[in-house]
Amino acid sequence: MKLNNYDNDGFDILRHRKIDHAVLKDISVRENRQGKAEGKHPAQSHWEEAQRLAKLCTWEYQLENKKFSYTDYLNTLFSLRQDETPENFFCLLSCFAENDEDLIREGWDRMLQEGEELTLTCKLKNGSTWVEVRAKPIYEGTRPVKVIGTVQDVTECQERERQLASEKQKAEQATKSKSEFVSLMSHEIRTPLNAIMGLTYLLLQDEDMAPDRKENLQSIHFSSQNMLSLINNILDFSRIEAGRIELEKVNFKLKDMIRSIHRSLYLRAAEKKLSFELHIDKAIPDEVAGDPARLTQIINNLTSNAIKFTDKGSVRLSVNLVYQSDQDQVLEFSVADTGVGIPLDKQQLVFESFVQASASTHRQYGGSGLGLAITKKIVELHNGTLHLESEPGKGSVFTVRIRFAKPQPTLVDLQEAEVVEFEEPELQNARILVIDDNAFNKMVASKLLLSWQAEVDTADDGVSALEKIRENAYDLVLMDLHMPRMSGFEAIAEIRQLGEQMPIIALTANASEEEKHKTLALGGNDYISKPFVPQRLYSKLLHHLKYKRQAEAA
Repeated sequence: MKLNNYDNDGFDILRHRKIDHAVLKDISVRENRQGKAEGKHPAQSHWEEAQRLAKLCTWEYQLENKKFSYTDYLNTLFSLRQDETPENFFCLLSCFAENDEDLIREGWDRMLQEGEELTLTCKLKNGSTWVEVRAKPIYEGTRPVKVIGTVQDVTECQERERQLASEKQKAEQATKSKSEFVSLMSHEIRTPLNAIMGLTYLLLQDEDMAPDRKENLQSIHFSSQNMLSLINNILDFSRIEAGRIELEKVNFKLKDMIRSIHRSLYLRAAEKKLSFELHIDKAIPDEVAGDPARLTQIINNLTSNAIKFTDKGSVRLSVNLVYQSDQDQVLEFSVADTGVGIPLDKQQLVFESFVQASASTHRQYGGSGLGLAITKKIVELHNGTLHLESEPGKGSVFTVRIRFAKPQPTLVDLQEAEVVEFEEPELQNARILVIDDNAFNKMVASKLLLSWQAEVDTADDGVSALEKIRENAYDLVLMDLHMPRMSGFEAIAEIRQLGEQMPIIALTANASEEEKHKTLALGGNDYISKPFVPQRLYSKLLHHLKYKRQAEAA
């Protein structure tokens, strides 16, 4: 059915369809201007005034007698002259922008064929006015008798939506820029901090050092660890705020992970002479599927806080099963302490960013006020709950509930990090190439490797590294990712294109999940963030070298 038939009798297509439509009642219309009465009933005047306020006109088109009726505001909306009296709605098409004329025609066809309402937002030819066109066919039984509709000026709404979209885009760009700035600053701070922590560690290995010098170095090491913790919190908060954190899903040993966290924090509690208890419900499964790194972060943050704000008494970490089905289970992680406690009016504030219970808390205990804010956001990413009960002077109880899936064969099994002591020279004679444009970081890595009796060669960037790899055989490569001339990403890809299969471990100050995935996708074998724990680096080196030797022997 073509539109040019509407002025004649173009509705035959619908005459034999049975469609149940409610008839629009009490519509206020008027005849064409030639038959308009001079006097108006007060109710009609009020109705037309209301339509002017809404910038709205109503209309109807009688199919049998081809009569088009409309309210006064149509003339104002379409800027019609006093002597202009449109015979039907399609006489108004010339007032619309050219592209919107076609949209209206197509929409009208679709409305009549499918018996549904038509709603279109269009622009008038003047280029500055937006209108919303609505139309609906009315039936008597199966026979269409008329089409009713409205046209409303929605220019203000369109401008408001455009302004909101622009403001949203600016806000997203600002958040992205802030996140990139934080990431850049994190990288810039981590680079010298890696040298500080690495050299401090090397100096502390001297057993003949005077006690006072050793104590000074331990203070430097402790302070640098605190600084690293602050950097990690700010970086995590920035990523979460920018929506750049996604939860991983792997199979992992839950009980082993909880016991590992308890062991890692036990010494800190013992230094304060606190009782540090661990309770694991017997019903807790040995293995679950979820994000072990983020769960570790939640428990670490809550437990570290408990130890930090408790001067005497105890800290208790409990894990209990709340609910389970064939597919999943809800676990409850609870950290209770006998510390300073939090006043009732401050209990919600402590979950806000950069906020602590009081100014004295910051002066006495330090911190950035981000730990609990990050913890809450990570719990929310899990669709979990975080609850606090506390009383000043008596302590606090933080309770987290998270749903975990049961282990799935389709998921990766998380391999636990092997704990290795530096007793046997298992890296002896291993040829390792260290690639880093920062002289201090290169020196720290080299000295560590030499202390483990490895053979070390160095390169300043990817280009130099490729030249050395072409000329020499190496057992393993430690690769910085951000370097001049050729980045670590490009160098990894080039090394794999050469057919070299030695393990490549990325050693970078960015601490980014995106970079980790990119490194592995290009052919890297592992990823360590600076500043790194020497024992963790040693364990990874040993793991990859053993795997390489086994592959060569096979």
